[in-house]
Amino acid sequence: MASLSLPKLSFFLLVITFAYFSSPSAAQTKCNIRSVYQLGDSLADAGNVIRTPGASIIFRANQAPYGETFFRRPTGRFSNGRIIIDYISSAFKLSFLNAYLDRRASFSQGVNFAVAGATALNSSFWAARGIRLPTWNTPLAAQLGWFKSHLQSTCGSNCAQTLRSSSLIVMGEWGGNDYYNGFFQKKQLPEVRTYVPFVVAGIMKSIKDVIQLGATRILVPGIYPLGCLPLYLTSFPDSNENGYDQLGCLRNYNDFASYHNRYLTRGLASLQREFPNVRIVYGDYYGALLTLLRSASSFGFNQNTLLSACCGTGGRYNFNFRTVCGSASVRACSNPAQYVHWDGIHLTDEAHRHMTDIVVKDMLSRFGCTV
Repeated sequence: MASLSLPKLSFFLLVITFAYFSSPSAAQTKCNIRSVYQLGDSLADAGNVIRTPGASIIFRANQAPYGETFFRRPTGRFSNGRIIIDYISSAFKLSFLNAYLDRRASFSQGVNFAVAGATALNSSFWAARGIRLPTWNTPLAAQLGWFKSHLQSTCGSNCAQTLRSSSLIVMGEWGGNDYYNGFFQKKQLPEVRTYVPFVVAGIMKSIKDVIQLGATRILVPGIYPLGCLPLYLTSFPDSNENGYDQLGCLRNYNDFASYHNRYLTRGLASLQREFPNVRIVYGDYYGALLTLLRSASSFGFNQNTLLSACCGTGGRYNFNFRTVCGSASVRACSNPAQYVHWDGIHLTDEAHRHMTDIVVKDMLSRFGCTV
């Protein structure tokens, strides 16, 4: 599988930055972000899936020890505390976004539409390829429907101006569950690779939709380095030692994630040319997570448990599908701040904090504004 190295990928992103987002005069302006809207999956879910009728999730984010570090209780977030969107909201001095399905909540500073398990493409696309999804899947198109309904009920004809002047849209990440369902239903890497253009096309269409609604600042995260996640490391071990990189991550799955992210950045560059008055920024979650893993000690993480889950059971990576975090017998580690990985696929509060520092700094420079 062809792979663009991280330095080359960084250079490519730098070119996009200078080509589309540089503005010396804008660098001195305030971002004026007064509301944030998040669409996505479990990496961003703040409590929607636990309010979704019929939803049955492997990782039980409505059970302890989820939420124990910061909130002191489960909130539906898939971490021991805050997630990336919480830290992004805090960076703009906004309150945490409430889950759209929490009907008692305030949405004065934005809404979180993300739902665990959500896919970029509708279930019908995957059914045609022999991949089954839960009946309660809330894909990107459905979340966009929620977004439009919310806007219509709250600001009506003034929505476009509100989005244009003072809002940030966080579109994803998307694709993680699309590919996860393929891999875990016995689809091989070459076949799953053929899905990437369709997934990215779905993301591009949705970005156009929010632009048509009035959005002018959009953050579009890429997917994680899948080969570094305990769930993937446990489920797809490689008998060849060369199948692992210097960090101990699975090369093939990281190469696949890089392929998706390169395809995504090319699509974003094309959209930026089509909509020059809109700031469309790629959020490098892939690079941010690798930065934490490569410089673990400088961020306070334990090098000896770098690829292990804090909350899990057994094996080299402390992950077992039969007894995952949130199960009655599973306890979290005593020092989650020293772990990058929380439950095998989601990260810890501390990892989210450091990743957000990296992503927000880059995002602001591309938006050409300050907090």
